[in-house]
Amino acid sequence: MSPEPLTAAYLRETQQIVAAVPNGPWEPVPNDFGLVDAVGPISYLECFDGEQQVPVIEFVRHAREALPRYVGEVSRQADRIRILERRVRALESAQGGGHVR
Repeated sequence: MSPEPLTAAYLRETQQIVAAVPNGPWEPVPNDFGLVDAVGPISYLECFDGEQQVPVIEFVRHAREALPRYVGEVSRQADRIRILERRVRALESAQGGGHVR
């Protein structure tokens, strides 16, 4: 099943949530035993499988930087689509309602 399309309201909500989080980059932090179990403001991460812990921490670290970029790109693309749709409608109107080729 594919995810639902992003609505403008959901995109705004995501932007507000991301903006409220401390800026990155978030560096992994080792504990007293030298094992990485924290990243940025997240003070403790535990996985049932120790081999998964570092990849999860790297994902969280990367997500802090990547998510704002993806949200920004989605916003830019949505704005561009709206502009292009208006241009197409204007061209169709100028041609008497015919479809633009």
